[in-house]
Amino acid sequence: MKIEPILRITAALLAFHARVGTRVAVRALAPVLATAFGLFYLLRPELFFMLTRRVFVEAEPFSRGLIVAAVLLAAAATTRKSICFGLGGWIRSLPVGGWAHRRAAVFAVTLAEAPITFLLYICALVGTQGLPRSVTAAMAVNASVGLVVASVAAAAAIVPSRNAAARFIFASAAAALAGSGNLVNAAFAVAVLAAVDYLSGPLTISRKSGGRHRWMVPIRFPALIGFRAMGITGWAGFLPAGLAAGLIALFLRNNDLAEPLQRAAMRLGGAMSAAVFLAFTSGFLVGSRAPWPWSRSWPRSARHRIVSDTLFLGIPALILCLPLSWLGWPAVYGAAALIPAGAARAAGAVNGPRETRSKILGTLLLEGSLAAAIFGLWTEAGIAFLFVTPLLIELGARREQTLKVTAWNEMHHDAAGDPGSWSTR
Repeated sequence: MKIEPILRITAALLAFHARVGTRVAVRALAPVLATAFGLFYLLRPELFFMLTRRVFVEAEPFSRGLIVAAVLLAAAATTRKSICFGLGGWIRSLPVGGWAHRRAAVFAVTLAEAPITFLLYICALVGTQGLPRSVTAAMAVNASVGLVVASVAAAAAIVPSRNAAARFIFASAAAALAGSGNLVNAAFAVAVLAAVDYLSGPLTISRKSGGRHRWMVPIRFPALIGFRAMGITGWAGFLPAGLAAGLIALFLRNNDLAEPLQRAAMRLGGAMSAAVFLAFTSGFLVGSRAPWPWSRSWPRSARHRIVSDTLFLGIPALILCLPLSWLGWPAVYGAAALIPAGAARAAGAVNGPRETRSKILGTLLLEGSLAAAIFGLWTEAGIAFLFVTPLLIELGARREQTLKVTAWNEMHHDAAGDPGSWSTR
């Protein structure tokens, strides 16, 4: 084959993945910005400036790199399902190798991470305020170069390929090196990333048999299907939930508050942590196990389906109570009281109409933040949330009854409706 047709095909492949990554990034931009502005006003500008200064200026390079790598890996894992879902379908018929497909997927995930990368860059710039201009300019260059390399490394860590364990470990190490804010470390990260590219090889699509697995029997346990669809990365919502609790812990540590205000802040932190976990986990669930006609053919009512998803989301959320006990028992009370109502609302959103499911992350984050703020100001709101839970389940069931899961949906970039997207045949 001549060089010119190969370049044309590769350019078309990159253009396709660029549209995919841009589309996912635009969808993620609104909730990311809303969360950033919410934290800015919740923590007050002084505390926000102090946190950015501690992380991006005063922290050790190793600690800074670990924080940046953790945030970017969580962002990359969030976008993986939307970008890598249909890579085993028609796109594999293009006359390019598996290496090109994997690198194009890494490119798309890197673009999808752009809102988080940009937010980290803004935080790095804010942290350098008050320093000499020459120091600020040098740190801005270091942060921009390091964040770009770290974003590519995080994308390379989650795109499926061979040598999965070695790929993830070395790519994560490259992200931590690049995120440390040192150009020398960023240069080492580029070398490690080149080694990761060589170790990864071509794109790998798992070929799972279509038969029913033993652990899926009996079918009266629909939660098993949810666990199988989400996998391990679907529970990455614990990371942003821990970040929300950590911010409240820093706020309490660096401010001398009266005892009633301390308890209010703990309740706010616990409720906010639970709301963030439910929002992110619901986003993973709706992307990997959206409502489909076969599930509605089972002998279960709409209320039963909503209750099942409420338990599926709420029971894992109770794990947050263990680390929150270190923050204080009011934080445990805040999380435990919000989880039933929050899980019922999240279950209703997961089983809602298609046009609302695409905005589930931002919607649940906004509603959860408002509920957490009310809980922080009013202790008895926890009891009110418990009484509202049955009402939310009933509303979710009524919306689910009117859902038309057999309605025609136009094929999108995630290969919905593509009959060849489920296998490499």
